[in-house]
Amino acid sequence: MKTPELDERTIEWIKISLLEGIGEKRLKTLILTLKDPFAIYEKDIKELTTLLPKFEKIFKQIKNTNKDITDYKKRLQDYDVDVLTILDQNYPNVLREIGNPPPILYLRGSFKKEDRLAISIVGSRTASYYGKKIARKFSRSLVNMGFTIVSGMARGIDTAAHQATIEGGGRTIAFLGSGIDVVYPKENKPLLQRIIKNGAVVSEFPLGTEPVAINFPQRNRLISGMSLGIVVIEATLKSGTFTTVKWALEQGKEIFAVPGDILSRTSMGTNKLIQRGAKLIVDTEDIIEEFPFLKRKDFAAPLPTEEVELTAGEKRVYETLRENPILIDDIIEKIKLPSSKVSSVLLSLEIKGLVQQLPGKRFTKREI
Repeated sequence: MKTPELDERTIEWIKISLLEGIGEKRLKTLILTLKDPFAIYEKDIKELTTLLPKFEKIFKQIKNTNKDITDYKKRLQDYDVDVLTILDQNYPNVLREIGNPPPILYLRGSFKKEDRLAISIVGSRTASYYGKKIARKFSRSLVNMGFTIVSGMARGIDTAAHQATIEGGGRTIAFLGSGIDVVYPKENKPLLQRIIKNGAVVSEFPLGTEPVAINFPQRNRLISGMSLGIVVIEATLKSGTFTTVKWALEQGKEIFAVPGDILSRTSMGTNKLIQRGAKLIVDTEDIIEEFPFLKRKDFAAPLPTEEVELTAGEKRVYETLRENPILIDDIIEKIKLPSSKVSSVLLSLEIKGLVQQLPGKRFTKREI
């Protein structure tokens, strides 16, 4: 579905935003003070500077620059991008309330009222199998309760959270550290399209902005700002995830952390967060009990778990599986059945959605 055509005021604010030296702070001041960009052209400099005395050079620059953004508008249309200024009705109130809200948001997909119940799930780009499994587990459980899952579409934990949310039929929002027309990482292009259909992909950066390192700490304030709280699943001691934690603290958001192996590099950061006061969580109840202002009626009813009938052989094999992957040879050794029989049973359990096969003939229980 094509996004609505942008109105003239929005187009004019975009044009002003693309001028050299304007910057987000000045643009936000202009939008909130003047409301209408055409006031800059209709009023003289003296009248404008009575409203914003320090903006005389900016007003002169805008008046004297006739920037052609025809190609830019076409790219917005080609990518079905909606553009929201901080004054727009559809601009999320939770983002207006953070200390430094972006004056303009580029949006593919849509925000919805139910996004007020949102939790961010973030963590290491080099996540372990354990970390990604936990991200999927928490995402699916929170989705079943009606939460929107917010993250940054990075490799590792972010990707696992977005994917599990979509697979669970939920809504997910991705904030990018690049222009909304730049896919990063590139392998997540199919995921980006799925997020657009099941939520929103959002950026405060102009089209064509490359994903340079300086953008991500800035982006992270929106991930925390959009949410009631953040769940950190795996982080090294020098992880970029800590910038999201920093923003969350400034914004008064709840911070949750999943404990991990004390010998694992990707768990050192989360374990340290717990030492410093983040709430240790092992299930979704640990999260929602921190929001007493939310009544149970605010949450969707959990999805029913379908009963799956198992044969005696299937039960025997299934009971040997652990949360961590196990080699097929170890299963055979443990239950003393022929390899052909074990392979057949594992295939049956895969078809029933109870078992997941991993590279190297390793098997694990699939998250429900």
